[in-house]
Amino acid sequence: MLEVARIVKQQDLFIEIHIADLHFGVMDPEVQYSILKNQFLDQIAYLPYIDIISVNGDIFDHKFMASSNAVMYANYFIQNLAEIARIHNATLLLISGTASHDADQLRLFYPLMNKGIDVRIINEVCFQYIKGKRILCIPELYNKGQEYYLGYLYNSGQYDSCYMHGTFKGAIAGKYEHDLDSAREPVFDIQDFALCKGPIISGHNHVHSCYSNDFYYCGSPIRWRFGEEKEKGYIILLHNISTRSYVAHFEPIVSFKYTTVNLDDMLYADPNYLVNYIKSLKSNGIDYLRVIFTRDDSDKIAILKAYFSNKSNVVIQTDFERKQIEENLQTMEDKYKTSMYMFDKNLSPEDILVRYMNEKQESTFWTVDSFNRFIADIKNL
Repeated sequence: MLEVARIVKQQDLFIEIHIADLHFGVMDPEVQYSILKNQFLDQIAYLPYIDIISVNGDIFDHKFMASSNAVMYANYFIQNLAEIARIHNATLLLISGTASHDADQLRLFYPLMNKGIDVRIINEVCFQYIKGKRILCIPELYNKGQEYYLGYLYNSGQYDSCYMHGTFKGAIAGKYEHDLDSAREPVFDIQDFALCKGPIISGHNHVHSCYSNDFYYCGSPIRWRFGEEKEKGYIILLHNISTRSYVAHFEPIVSFKYTTVNLDDMLYADPNYLVNYIKSLKSNGIDYLRVIFTRDDSDKIAILKAYFSNKSNVVIQTDFERKQIEENLQTMEDKYKTSMYMFDKNLSPEDILVRYMNEKQESTFWTVDSFNRFIADIKNL
């Protein structure tokens, strides 16, 4: 862990903890809580100084019954954070995340605000003032429109940091364009934070990363699925608001190991050998293994799928099936695009019919004039 104990605490130096995308309930909540307690709560509790603890969205994975284990262990976690904040005279920020995940369940933590602890639950865009630091807080909101955000981003003066849950241009698959007026959630760009004098730290992207030098994603603290093989953890932020200098240190948390391998080159082997080889991979510290085949050998792959069908920690995936589905979808899309003229209100019925006949005959024999003459000749018979 970053050696905060050696740091001489100055008046304008803030020591902060940032974590996001806990998704309580996505896995066994007791196991989840145990990992977070041992590698996060117990670790930060021993820090000599903490000014701010910020949970940047998605405490929950989805809506839960109040009696569920997910709610119980999420409560344990947040209550522990609140106690750490109380001991350190720190502020605890809880920023609302994706609606389908947090599902308005941050209201469960409102009672903590009446226990002499500085707990602030953020459900709307706002500025928070903490020990002289001005922080723009942005939860994930929908259908607000560009004007809603511009007032905070451009018309409210400079601020020291921004803590949020949201999408940065290019960070989330399919969200490449800068669009504050998005029909769903806004997509931010670094230019939106021109008045920010320090770092922007966000939740939402489960992979820890940095964009345009100053925009940081915490990443999720625990790995629970394939495709997120990079290190998991949280951020310790040291920020001097006078000099505007800061260090955003990423502190890793060790969790489950997910590994994906391609075994196309071994499809020639006996199925028993393949089964034993896959089992040997699992015995080398891999918690969850995904085996991908892009070549089609249906008989052998069927044997492997049958053998590992009752073993949830091994997945046999055949990409050639996915590719075939994608090719079929592309063919359907291409056919749809070529038929769009049929719905063009600027074309007459004759235009549409002539184009359709030419396509079917793979020629340009018909024109609207020749078609009309043909119809007239038939009527005169």
